[in-house]
Amino acid sequence: MRNIVVIGFMAAGKTAVGCAIAARLGWDFCDTDDLIVRRVGKPVRAIFADYGEPRFRELERDVVREAATRRNTVIACGGGAPLDEENATVLRAGGTIVWLQADLAATLKRLGEAKNRPLLKDDPAGRAASLMEARHPRYQALADIIVDTSAQPVEAVTRETLGRLAARERRSVPVALAEGGYEIHVGDGTLPLVGLDLVSRGIHRVALVTHPLLWRHYGSSLAVALARWGVEVHPISIPPGERSKSLRALAGIYDALVEARIDRGGAVLALGGGVVGDVAGFAAATYLRGIALFQLPTTLLAQVDASIGGKTAVNLAAKNLVGVFWQPLAVHADVRTLATLPGRELRCGLAEAIKHAAIADAALFDWTASSLGLVARRDTPTLAELVARNAAIKAEIVASDERESTGAREMLNFGHTIGHAVEAVAGYRGISHGEAVAVGMSLEAEIGVRLGLTPAEDAVRLRQTLAEAGLPTRMPGGSAALVLDRMALDKKVRAGKWRFSLMGQLGAARSGVVVDPTLAEGVIKDMTEPTS
Repeated sequence: MRNIVVIGFMAAGKTAVGCAIAARLGWDFCDTDDLIVRRVGKPVRAIFADYGEPRFRELERDVVREAATRRNTVIACGGGAPLDEENATVLRAGGTIVWLQADLAATLKRLGEAKNRPLLKDDPAGRAASLMEARHPRYQALADIIVDTSAQPVEAVTRETLGRLAARERRSVPVALAEGGYEIHVGDGTLPLVGLDLVSRGIHRVALVTHPLLWRHYGSSLAVALARWGVEVHPISIPPGERSKSLRALAGIYDALVEARIDRGGAVLALGGGVVGDVAGFAAATYLRGIALFQLPTTLLAQVDASIGGKTAVNLAAKNLVGVFWQPLAVHADVRTLATLPGRELRCGLAEAIKHAAIADAALFDWTASSLGLVARRDTPTLAELVARNAAIKAEIVASDERESTGAREMLNFGHTIGHAVEAVAGYRGISHGEAVAVGMSLEAEIGVRLGLTPAEDAVRLRQTLAEAGLPTRMPGGSAALVLDRMALDKKVRAGKWRFSLMGQLGAARSGVVVDPTLAEGVIKDMTEPTS
């Protein structure tokens, strides 16, 4: 989300509303008139009197250029600043422009005698009307958002502005369920808008579940922003990593929820990757027989997959052996959080993105393969496009089979039957979930080839794309026998038969495929790295 530039006629509320917006977002605020006053050491009326309007406009251009270089800033401009072409170009390039519009009657009432307004001296009403007539078309031409402040208090204008901003700055993907549904909001720098979502639902006390590093990067600033919305935040910290998906960690979250006095009017915010989303979601689903959950995924894997669909679980003898379906009220995927994501974790998220494309959208597969370089460079428009398109695939599949009762959702298991076993054999150390799924997809694509379901050239292309993304495509050496044993515990095994979801041709899936264990064993052994 870019800077927010507030424009409008004098007394429209630019400073008051701008300050309130900045407070809600946890951003900085600057007023270009104030910057000029500090630079010159004189009030605006004195600058006009001593140096004239042309000199004031020169100073204004300087401070507008300075303000536009800032990040995460709400910039309130003097009423005449947008009239200058240079100012308009600079402001448009660096921010979303909000025009606060007020009618003449409201403006004159707020101005009073207008003694400190050099442009209105001698005839405030007449001059104001004339200036409005000249300026309003310019404001309208520049504005991305227009909000009428004539009859609204500052708080109402602030909420309306942020609501309009949220609609503009986020791509919202609906998850349409039989009983209600929710939206996945994808944006760049939009995490502070979570507060708007909470207060619009009447939620004013939340538990923010995250781990210490994410608290430092994003959690503490989010808590400050939420407090300015009137939301009481109770942080709950869990260690990073798969080992936190345990009954012990779950019990600690329950204790913290009780201590924070979170009741059924409160909510759990899961700020983190798939582990945080799973364990915090399970806690929300079972505490007080279920309270509101908001997923705030901060890894690519969680943004494209794990935070969507309502699956929550902890591990026992096998991965995700104990869990429940519990849909969030919303998912807020802010791709700016991926800026601090380690490269390995980014690649792991790509594994799930490649999986979605491989089973559901051949065109997306082509686009993803061609965009790997931009993803690696953290190009935010590319990341936002990647997350939104993958979220749409996951949302459509979830909507068709919310609780895995019809079999449609099984297509998402491509790569996971073998992948989960690889993770478990490694003790959830040394190989990440995304890497394990990449191995699983490579081997399961070969199973599809040997069954005559998957074109050999498509399996080759899948492996090449995974390798270009920096992901493994072969089983770790020495693990084949252990993986085969572990696969027998997979929840997709029924009546002793191995059931796989496989890729047909690129962009198509085949679910519920019964595979002879001997065939699977042959592929696993053939595609295992040799031991040194």
